[in-house]
Amino acid sequence: MNERTAIWLGAIAGAVVGGAFGYLYFSERGRELREDLEPRVSDLMRELQKTWEAGEGARRAVDDAWAAAVAAEEPDRGPVRP
Repeated sequence: MNERTAIWLGAIAGAVVGGAFGYLYFSERGRELREDLEPRVSDLMRELQKTWEAGEGARRAVDDAWAAAVAAEEPDRGPVRP
């Protein structure tokens, strides 16, 4: 991609983001849309947080299982983390 194309793409992206922001914050229908979306976005964020925490728990369990497997294979070595 040449420099001119990158500039045009940046300008178009900026116009789209600016238009969406203006609609959401400076129009009555945009305010209504925000009020409708805010609880849904909050719910989504809570679900993503739960998923992240579950993934972290799974990662810790795998690390512990790995350490136990290594320790069982080589008893003199002791606990090892991957």
